[in-house]
Amino acid sequence: MKKVLMIAYHFPPLAGGGTFRSLKFVKYLPEFGWLPTVITTNTKNYWAYDETLLDEVPNRVKIIRAGELDPFYLQIVLSKFGLTSLYQLIKDKLFIPDEKIGWLPIAYLQSKKELKKEKYDLIFSTSPTPCTHIIAYYLKKLFNLPWVADYRDLWTINPLYSHTKLFRVNRESRMETQLNSYADKVISVTAGNKNEIKNKFHLKDRKLALIYNGFDSQTLEEENNPDFISSKKFTISYTGSFYGKRNPDAFLKALAWINLHHVNISDSIAANFCGKSDYDILNKAKKLGIDIFVKHMQFIHFEELQSIYRQSTVFLLIIQDVGKNALPAKIFHYLSTLKPILAIVPDGEAKLILKKSGLGFFARPDDVESIRDQILYLYHLWKANRLHPEPNINFINQFHRRNLTKQLADIFDSLI
Repeated sequence: MKKVLMIAYHFPPLAGGGTFRSLKFVKYLPEFGWLPTVITTNTKNYWAYDETLLDEVPNRVKIIRAGELDPFYLQIVLSKFGLTSLYQLIKDKLFIPDEKIGWLPIAYLQSKKELKKEKYDLIFSTSPTPCTHIIAYYLKKLFNLPWVADYRDLWTINPLYSHTKLFRVNRESRMETQLNSYADKVISVTAGNKNEIKNKFHLKDRKLALIYNGFDSQTLEEENNPDFISSKKFTISYTGSFYGKRNPDAFLKALAWINLHHVNISDSIAANFCGKSDYDILNKAKKLGIDIFVKHMQFIHFEELQSIYRQSTVFLLIIQDVGKNALPAKIFHYLSTLKPILAIVPDGEAKLILKKSGLGFFARPDDVESIRDQILYLYHLWKANRLHPEPNINFINQFHRRNLTKQLADIFDSLI
C-alpha cells in the first residue's frame, strides 16, 4: 500500500469544523490504496474536544502528536501585569503566519524523523494553519517527494484577512506565493476559492484541483428509518460558528416579528444554535423577547449533534454578502438529512448547490421581511403536513466523504 504523510493541525480529539475533512480523508484513504500517517498537535487547549472521534481512525493509521509552545500562556501572564498591548505587539511581529508558530518547528522535526525512518510516496498538508504548508514545503525540499497542499480556507486573499499591518501582509503574501508555486497540486474546497487562488498566484489549471467538503452519514440510505424524525415543534437549527460579520441578527429580528404578530405560531416554534459564537445570541434573543424558544449550545458532542439533526424540521444557513464565495461545511451535513434548508445567502456557489439539491428555500441576507416570509411559508407547509421537498439524491450523493476521498486518492496517484 502506498503511504502519505499527512500534516494536519486540526485532527481528533480536536473537534472543530476543520477537523472533519482531515479525519474523513484518513478514514477512507486506505480503501483507495493509501495509508496515511498523521502529524498533528498534542494540545488540549482548544474550544472543542471530543475523544470519541478517534474511533473513526483506522487501526493501521499512525498518529504522531507534536508538542507546541503555546502563546496562550504568555498571553495570560502578560495580561495579569496589564501588558496586553505588549502581547499584541509580539503577536504582530513574531507570530507569523499565526499563533501556531510554536508548533511548527516541533512538528517539522517529527515529520523529518518519520520520513527518514519510513518510506513515503507523498506529502499532504491541509490548512488552516498555514504552518502545515510551511512544514510540507521544507520536507519536499529535503526529501524530493510530491506535495499536495489543501486549503480549507483562503489565506491572505480571504475577505476576513486583515490588511492593516503591512509588514505582516507583505511577508505572508510572499510566503504564500512561494508555497503555492512549489506545491505539486493546490486543492480548494470551493470553485470560487479555486479561481481566487488561480488568479492571484497565476497558477496553471493543471496545478489546481477542487474537492468539496461533504458528509459521512448514512442518512441517504436510511431516509425511511422511523428514528429519523422531527420534534413536535417547528424546529429551526443552525450548526456552526458566528464570527466577524457573520451573525444571525436579521433572522432573530424576523423571529421577533413573528412572535409579536403571530402568538399562536410562536408557541410552536423552536430555534437551536449549536456552535461557538462571538455574537451574544441569547442576550440578543432576550432583548427581542424571544429567549423562551431560542437555545444556544457552544459545543456538543457528535452523538448529541445527531440528535439535534433528527429533531430538526428545517436547517438554517446564513452567509452575509461579504462571503459570496463562502461554502460552509455545514451545508453538506444539512444536505445529508434530506430536510429543508432555509438559506439566508447572497447569489453564489452556496445558493447554486442548494438549488440543485432541491432542498433550498431562500431569503436575502439582512432582509428581515424576506426571512420572515420564508419562515412563515415553511411553517405553514409543516403545519399542513406538506413540507416534503424533493431532493436530488444523485446530486447530493457526490458529496459523500468516500466519493470525495476517491478524488483525493486519484490526485495522489497522478503524482507518483
